[in-house]
Amino acid sequence: MMGNYTKGLTERRHHTQLKDGYCLICGTFGPLSWDHVPPQGSITITKVEQAHLNEVMGINPAPVIGVKSPNGSKFKTICKHCNSSHLGTNDQEVARVYKGISDKIKDYFLRADSPVNHVHMPFDGMRFCRAMVGHVLSATTVKECQREPVPIPYYVPLQKFVMGDDTATDETHDFYTWFYPHRKHISIKMFACRNHGHLATLSLLSFFPLAFLITEKGQGIYPSGATPMKPTDKTLYVKLDSGHLPYAAFPNAGLEGDQMILLHDSQAIVSYPI
Repeated sequence: MMGNYTKGLTERRHHTQLKDGYCLICGTFGPLSWDHVPPQGSITITKVEQAHLNEVMGINPAPVIGVKSPNGSKFKTICKHCNSSHLGTNDQEVARVYKGISDKIKDYFLRADSPVNHVHMPFDGMRFCRAMVGHVLSATTVKECQREPVPIPYYVPLQKFVMGDDTATDETHDFYTWFYPHRKHISIKMFACRNHGHLATLSLLSFFPLAFLITEKGQGIYPSGATPMKPTDKTLYVKLDSGHLPYAAFPNAGLEGDQMILLHDSQAIVSYPI
């Protein structure tokens, strides 16, 4: 009986509880701190369930009972200093941008005579990107915190950028954003995408109303509605063409022909309000 019950539980339950470990941003060993992803202030905090993305997507996904949280989706994978100094101080800009863009998108769809197909608003690209990259790095399994960190070329510039190096990603990564009209939150620390013979390494964080994508410099694969953004940008643009909406949610492509997605289940998490 117990075997049948646990069979319906998400594997995510094995990847959430750890008191001490290596911070996934600065690499120091010590007590780990809860990081809210999406960050507090950018969404309305509700009771949610977390599961691995591969458990809930596919042709015939089996019913799964997720890990419940009474106050939003959380990850205990970074130290208190990184959480407060590098993420918390910049999350206010994420919250401001998400509220502002939400209001503009609402106004756009209430107006049938809008002469443009996008919305825009002033923002601090450095603070916004730094917070979003930090949450991408933290939103994963605690098992990564149990091993002494080894420098990984894809992550090192991102970690340096979050810790304050404004130019760390200039030659290594590109950032994109687009309108994401869905209630579920998706975080994928790393995945690979193949499209027309080209293979790219990517990271994704999606929660209403924006998706944020990290790609290798000049090598990225991104959906048609995506807009490139730089930490030095002062204005955020978001396309709202209806033709892009089918590709707003992961996997962001039709997966036709040679298009393929490869990901590790414990690094791809979905959370949804309950």
